[in-house]
Formats: sequence, structure tokens, C-alpha cells
Amino acid sequence: MSSFYLRMDKLTRQRYEKIIFCPILSCNFKTVCKILYIEIGIVWGKPLFTFFYFLLRVKRLTFDQKFRTMKKLLFLIVFVFPVFVFAQVSVDAGCFRHVDSSTGLSAVYVIGNENTVTMHYTSSSTDEIYWYRFGAEGLSSRVEMMGTQSGNVSVLVSSYKDCGYMVKQNSDSLCFWISSYRSVGSCEAGEEQENICEKVLLSGEGFAIPYYTTQGQRKYLSRWVSYETSKWNDAAGTILDNVSVVSEAEVLSDTEMEVPTPYGTTQFTVVDSIPLAWGGSISRTITGDYVSPAILMRAVAEQTLRGAANEAAEQPSGGFGGSAPVDMSFTAYVNGDNYYAWEFSTTQDFSTVDAIYAERQLAYSFKNEGTTYVRLHAYNDYCERDTVFEISVGESKLEAPNVFSPYGSPGVNDEWKVAYKSIVEFKCWIFNRWGEQIYHYQDPSGGWDGRYHGKLVPPGVYYYVIEARGADGQKYKLKGHINILRSKNK
Repeated sequence: MSSFYLRMDKLTRQRYEKIIFCPILSCNFKTVCKILYIEIGIVWGKPLFTFFYFLLRVKRLTFDQKFRTMKKLLFLIVFVFPVFVFAQVSVDAGCFRHVDSSTGLSAVYVIGNENTVTMHYTSSSTDEIYWYRFGAEGLSSRVEMMGTQSGNVSVLVSSYKDCGYMVKQNSDSLCFWISSYRSVGSCEAGEEQENICEKVLLSGEGFAIPYYTTQGQRKYLSRWVSYETSKWNDAAGTILDNVSVVSEAEVLSDTEMEVPTPYGTTQFTVVDSIPLAWGGSISRTITGDYVSPAILMRAVAEQTLRGAANEAAEQPSGGFGGSAPVDMSFTAYVNGDNYYAWEFSTTQDFSTVDAIYAERQLAYSFKNEGTTYVRLHAYNDYCERDTVFEISVGESKLEAPNVFSPYGSPGVNDEWKVAYKSIVEFKCWIFNRWGEQIYHYQDPSGGWDGRYHGKLVPPGVYYYVIEARGADGQKYKLKGHINILRSKNK
């Protein structure tokens, strides 16, 4: 199509732009984004998508200026730029369709009801150009065709359609396929199928536009299908309903094709823009309402980190857990009226379930050493989904120092603290040498600053008694002395 556009005279090109370009300029923002997603995401890749992303972030341009720029660039991407990427071959009034390179084809061109096909090959060399035609058997069935060459351009006019062509010049060759257009006659969504939770089978007629690879393997061009669904939105942190999407349907036969299952109730629209290549119009074939049983689920788990300097947390890399108690919060996002619950188990396959919490938000403190598996389990009569988290709690450890210096430099050994890991119960008493209790605390992350009734105690020997229990069940009873050192500056 792009080469065809560039070969137009000025008047014809203006008429062509009026038919094609003006409707694009009249599109709303949502429609333009859909087309950009198809063209950029499928054909042009991430660099152009990134360009449009940064275009929207330019502050000195108004939204209308950005939007109109996107529309103009969209026109160039769809109708002009391809000539510079696929400049070697063009087909008059043929709709270019990209196919995987594993097919051995550079492209498939879909044509209408023309009796002949006019193909152009442009090269950087004036050496002789050869044309070949091949059928469903692949290149092994090729026969030579006679083209007309003028300089570095060769033109082949052929009455053969639904076949492949190879252009050869010296050691370079290029293959493509010409397919006859077929319009979609009808389309309905099937209610009963095996993989209803993942795919929707669309039934109708006129889906298949076949082509063959250079090895003789039969394939079908995909069709574009639009519908509404629910989607998880990271920025909003929630499920958004009634989101319009355009999906590439996998054509299985002339009467069947599959699309990813939507979430919720929707209608499927088969959007056929192929006739635009020869001046036709876009056609849309719409199904009735389809109620999808598929489950859209998002499970979010977050661990509250304490950050105590005297605790050996050792959180697992890429996971949850470490020193007990491991404080977790779980949040479930599930579409529709599907049942869901949080399930706890010490077995990875959930052969035994220790606890079930049918709550959207759940806060839980893991205080036992070992690994606990937590899954969000959602299901209905047709589908089910799981997301599993692993929380590992380490074994306990508790050590007490015997010296500190509250008189010294602030922040340097000026507080008596235990070193610990996975301690879930803790009590500590501190006494002077006459047996008088001068301090008591129950949080192992805390400590004693050497004060009694707000004043620093004199240097000397003091005593501690600790009773504690670890996440692994180990009980601690520690006793010892504390030496408070006098600073040289005091």
C-alpha cells in the first residue's frame, strides 16, 4: 500500500488522503491509542512506543498539540513509513500483512476481486531480476515467470492469485504470498468449550485467509477482534472494568477462531480493515452478549520490616520472612462475584490446609519457625485460580553483651541491647548490686540507656535476668552482669 501511495500523482494523493487521513484525524484519543497499540506493538516495536510515551510527557505542548501530532505520525506509520522498511516489494491495491520470519515469507498481501496482480520489485542494483511462482507445496514447486525490468525496477503482472512469488537477483531472494480476500460472514461466541477459562471460541464463516510457507505449511492470517474486559491497573492499584481492548485472534479454520477470554460480560466485534487497501471500508461483525466465567485475580502480599539494628532479620532474597515475628498483610482483588479465600498450609501442594480466611484484607503475624505457604484461592462453577506466597521464619538466637558506655560519644555503644533473631516472647529485668530493680522492658529491639529515674547510674557492675522464647520453641533464661564503663572525658 505504501509504495502505491508514493507513486500517486498529486491530485490522486490528495483524494487518497481525504479518504484515509481525514478519518484518522477525526478519531478520538482512545481510538488512536488502540491503533497505535496495534501498529506499534505488533509491527514497529518498543522504540516507537517509547517515543509516543515521552511525547505525551512534554510539558510545553498542549494536550491537543500532542494528540494531533500522534494522529499525523500514525498516518505516516500506517501508510508511508512501511515503504522504507519493506521497499523491495509492493503490490498494487494489496493489503500488507506481516508474518513471522519462520514462514520464509517477507509478507502476505491480500487483494480484492482484481483479475490480475501487479507486483513491483525495487533494487539498488540494475542486475537482472528473476520472478518465480510457487504453490501450496512450497518453493519446491516454483516455476519461472517473466517480468518487465527497467533499470533497478522490475514489474510482474500475473493472473495467478492464492500463490507465492519469489524474486531473485544474484544471491539475494525474497518470497511473499498473494491471498484472495474473504469477508467475515457471521460470528458468535461459543458457550461450551474445554478451555473456557483461558480462550473463547468464536464460530462463524469467512474467518480464514490462508497462505502457505516456503516449506509448504498451511497457515491463516489472524483477525482483529475488539471487546471489553476487566484489567488490573498497577497505577491505580485496583481492577478496572469495561476496558476496551483489541486482540489478535488465532484463526483455526474458516469457521473457528480463538481469542483470549475476557472478564465479565461483553460483545465481540470482528474488525476488518483489509478493504481499505483498495478503497473499500472497514466492516464490523458483532456477536451477541457473552458472559465469561473467567476469573481475574490479583493477590498482593506485603511484609512490615522493623529495621531494628540489633535484630538479625535476614529476609529471604525475593521472598518473605526472616526473623519472627514476620508481620504480613494480604489483599485480594477478584472480579465479579467469584468466591475467594486465603488458605494457609505447611505443605507446598496444600494437601492439608491449616487455616482458611475468607477476607479481602488479612493481617497475620507468623511466629513459628519453618515455612508456611499462603495462597489466594478463587473459583466458581467453571474456573479457578491460585496465587501462592512462601513465608520462611528462621530459627531463634539470643545473646546479651556485658559492657557498654552511656557516658561516651552519643550513638556509640551508649545503650545496652541484646542481639536476637526470631524471638517472639521477651522479658528483661536489670538490677543494681543490692538487688534493686532499676529497669524492665519486653521488646527485644529496645534496650537500657543506663538511666534510673531519668539520671545516669554510676559506673560499675549491674545484673540482668532475661526470659524469652524463640519461634522454634526454644526457651531462654539468661543471667549475667553488665559493666558500665566511665568515659575518659568524664
